[in-house]
Amino acid sequence: MWRREAPHSIEPNQLTWPVDRETLKRAVVAWPSGYDMRIRNMWGDQIRRGLERFVRVERRDIPQTHKGVIEFWFTVGRRRLRVSIDTSDYPRLKETAYDDCDLHFKLQHLKEGYGDRDRLLPGAFVNADPVVYRYLRRLRAARDTMTDAFEVYGRFELTMDKRRVPLEILAGSDRFRFQGGQGKVRYSRYLREVARSAVCIDLSGTANITFRLYDYLAVGACIVGPRHTCQFQYPLVEGEHVAYCKDDFSDLENVCERYLRNDADRKRLIRNSRAFFDSYLHRDQVATYYLHHCLRLLD
Repeated sequence: MWRREAPHSIEPNQLTWPVDRETLKRAVVAWPSGYDMRIRNMWGDQIRRGLERFVRVERRDIPQTHKGVIEFWFTVGRRRLRVSIDTSDYPRLKETAYDDCDLHFKLQHLKEGYGDRDRLLPGAFVNADPVVYRYLRRLRAARDTMTDAFEVYGRFELTMDKRRVPLEILAGSDRFRFQGGQGKVRYSRYLREVARSAVCIDLSGTANITFRLYDYLAVGACIVGPRHTCQFQYPLVEGEHVAYCKDDFSDLENVCERYLRNDADRKRLIRNSRAFFDSYLHRDQVATYYLHHCLRLLD
């Protein structure tokens, strides 16, 4: 039933990054027919489908010469840009990929930047599974109208030792009930659990910014976790979109308890996190972010 719901959408007049619609009528995006890794099909095709809402997109046999980098062409008339999106989990800049393009977007973009590189921008990514757009209306309704089923929530794989300490702190706390811990569940169940949780825990994995954070923001959540060292294309603001604890997790319980006990602050984070997603991370916004900067560079 949830899959049959109308997808969540953002009207064009609410787009954060303006695009020249007349110029886009003459533009063509040449998108690769395949990627260097199969796992990027889900992410890359979501970006492609977002672009198709605003510009003509053609699938072409574009060589993908750098591992983990999606390379495409943006053309208006006789002018063509070579554009690349580095989807690597690691913040290190791939210099050769940067050198080979006219415009380079870096996911897991360090907050301090990479020096004086005028063709480098933070990348914009999408949720791990596009089905989230079919669920959002119901999930947000549950978030807004139903009583919280869980106080503090977070499901994680324990393949990394750095997650063990915070999960042991949460599981052993006598100040609140912790739901989740080790292991995965069906994606739709996980999203419903997020929508019914008062506080949601964000812990980095291989990547500093994880797909879990995207899902939290999409549904709307009171997000607690250590400070991010990487950034989105627009910064999260502490106390407005997310609540940070110390990197050693020594105050993790205190931060969770504060937002559990303060309804007004918790609801403000939930409201603002959802607004952040709609303004910057929805796939329509992601598409126009890329197009806006392509047009800006050509102009």
